[in-house]
Amino acid sequence: MTYLTKTIPLLLAVAVLLVSAGHASAANKHVEPTCCAPEPPTPCCYEPCFRYKTHKLFVKKACPCDCCPPVEAVLQVVDPRCNCFVDVPVCLPSCCTGIPTIDSRCGMFKRGIVEYEWCCGFKIKMVFKHGGHVDVHYYGL
Repeated sequence: MTYLTKTIPLLLAVAVLLVSAGHASAANKHVEPTCCAPEPPTPCCYEPCFRYKTHKLFVKKACPCDCCPPVEAVLQVVDPRCNCFVDVPVCLPSCCTGIPTIDSRCGMFKRGIVEYEWCCGFKIKMVFKHGGHVDVHYYGL
């Protein structure tokens, strides 16, 4: 009896995998290749309202010395919800040079989240909300 209770679920799982693999290959045969490149982002049609928040608790400081003032910059950030860009004015530590890594995703409650992180440890997270509100979070300043 125990032999049957162990093998029946295994056989069922194998059958489900084979059926799903057959559907996936059949679906790929009907897809036509596209020669069009993805559309580049356009300027957003809304005027954003920015709120800046600096998080210092439990965050390692990106630049240990405060000898140089921060650098003002404007980041052209693509809103992941609608593939349009917004110019976001930010302040960067003077030691943050180079190209940051960018992570973009859609979050809960239809919010767009974009994170920029530099190799020095400084991080900026932009949260796009309804009504054109953009929260800019600084980590490591």
